Amino acid sequence: MDEEYWAEEYRKVSIPALNPTLVGFNVNLDRIIPVNPELLDMPGFGSGDLFELRSRLIHSMEHCTAEEWFVSDHDRYDRFIQFFSHTGSLAPGGQAGIAALHLKTLGVPEVTCLAPEIGTEAEKILARQGIRMPGRKPEDTAKPDTIHLVFEYRPGMVPLAVGATPRNNRFIVSPKKTANSTLMDEESLRLLLPELSSCTRAFLSGYQYLRDEAEFVRAARQIRALKSANNAMRVHIECVSATDAPILRGLMHHILPAADSAGMNEHELSQIPGIGSSSSPAGMVQCMLNLAKETGLSRIHLHTFGYYLLIIRKDRAVPALSQAALLCAAQVVAKAAGGTGTGLSAQGIAAVHEIAGSFAPGPLPGIFSAKDFHVLAVPTLIAQGIQRTVGLGDILSSTAFVADHC
Repeated sequence: MDEEYWAEEYRKVSIPALNPTLVGFNVNLDRIIPVNPELLDMPGFGSGDLFELRSRLIHSMEHCTAEEWFVSDHDRYDRFIQFFSHTGSLAPGGQAGIAALHLKTLGVPEVTCLAPEIGTEAEKILARQGIRMPGRKPEDTAKPDTIHLVFEYRPGMVPLAVGATPRNNRFIVSPKKTANSTLMDEESLRLLLPELSSCTRAFLSGYQYLRDEAEFVRAARQIRALKSANNAMRVHIECVSATDAPILRGLMHHILPAADSAGMNEHELSQIPGIGSSSSPAGMVQCMLNLAKETGLSRIHLHTFGYYLLIIRKDRAVPALSQAALLCAAQVVAKAAGGTGTGLSAQGIAAVHEIAGSFAPGPLPGIFSAKDFHVLAVPTLIAQGIQRTVGLGDILSSTAFVADHC
């Protein structure tokens, strides 16, 4: 499992045939703001309304960890938007929006997007790329676009916290939306189901905007309805950095049990209650196995700096194909990041070795066994001098999911 072996595995990677895919639900526009010392020292940035925003950004930069702040006061959020209105540039955003555009470019033959609260400009962008948005009504075409603030930074502008791994990352500020951005009325959904019958994959997100158990119950019922459109459909939930206890309970008790697959980074995994916490590769695998036991998920994918982890039920996977999907996703995301070249992660190779010491060997290097689950670990390709961090997690998770014939 040395560098030469993994380099050869990456040389053999190709994008497999992909099936029609559904994405939902959050689509917005992102204002991408490059962080530099001049931005941090902007007059007014460290005082008044903006003091907390700057403090949270600095915390993210100290830990080089992707974090998101959901702002519930919409007047306050509007002031943030106004302050940065002449900074950075606008781009399509939201997990569903990013995944839809990426999957269409990747070669998915038909991408369908369900986004009840999509704004006018975002809808035009998706439509121009040939993404289907069934169920849209004439009055929906005049909705204003929601803009999120995405601060992209490189390490080194502030002192790193003890134990932090220096890496490019981002801090996101977004408005606290309502359940209307995620939930559809049942009659509209019923009428839409026949149009989703070709889809064998659904990449869903936006559950951080639900507030109470009734909304989570309704969302889980919606997931099961979507799965009924095609018996072969597998549903993936892409997680975010939510810390509110009601949201985490709703995900654990309602959303994840209704799905087949979930994706997250190491920070998001650590926030899930009741499954343990670890910073070691083998420890994180054990937390993933605990999460699968608690929720009934058949597949959990974790991405962190230097390596990707996957657990998948043995009765739902061909492990060699799942590994090929992870390698394909790593190659795709390294290209999407831009930069001046790529190299294998030494940290990732070490992580595979560590996991090999904790789990039974499987049929191929990087594939292990844990009772009913295959455990997969692959070192990633690290892009040098990258130009982009926004949406890379969504690109990675959606690619690995649709490319895996589980």
